Amino acid sequence: MTAATAQPQTAMKRLAGALSFVCLVLFLLAVEQKQTVAAWETLRDETGPALGRIADWAGRLPSGAADGIEGLKAAVAGEPRPLAAEPGSTAILKGEYGPADEATRAATGSLAVVGAELRFENGEAVRTRPLRIANGREAFAPGQTFAARLDAPADAQIELREVVPPLRGQAVAPLSLCGGQPAGVAALLHRRDRVDLMLFRTRTVDPATPPSALCGVWSFSAR
Repeated sequence: MTAATAQPQTAMKRLAGALSFVCLVLFLLAVEQKQTVAAWETLRDETGPALGRIADWAGRLPSGAADGIEGLKAAVAGEPRPLAAEPGSTAILKGEYGPADEATRAATGSLAVVGAELRFENGEAVRTRPLRIANGREAFAPGQTFAARLDAPADAQIELREVVPPLRGQAVAPLSLCGGQPAGVAALLHRRDRVDLMLFRTRTVDPATPPSALCGVWSFSAR
């Protein structure tokens, strides 16, 4: 190979390396932007105070800035965030529901689901965030399954959501639905035009949960 031939080949290798680096940078920026947009959509309807901080953070970024997710995390730090349902969840994220039976009508009245907040006609509300997805066949107390209690299929998806305080540093408010005690977990089953709700006083729900931890079960129908 002559020196004249080697020089163009060397230049091409350098150009290829530079292009590979540029492509990698563009890919990382695209992923960063996609994650940021997803995070924004998740938080948009559920964290009013945090939205202001996110907007301020985004406004201070220069064009093409790459602090991305880290900056977004810093912008919403300190705020307990109710999240959208996890993939595969059957929980409703918004809507209004009327009581499906007299027991529900007497205890709670109607139910409004706004983001991850459950608002009852009796004036009480619980703010939640995802905990896990349980199957209908799972037991929520010794010898008691979600399927049997809710008259649901064994493979029904029950979304368990942790009840959280409205703001960091505050306590979860007591509920009349739980006998004047705070709720720890909400279980939601959505099937077409019906929503079943179970509230528990404990922070976890499993086969060893005491039966007394169940505050009650209420059923709602879509309006």
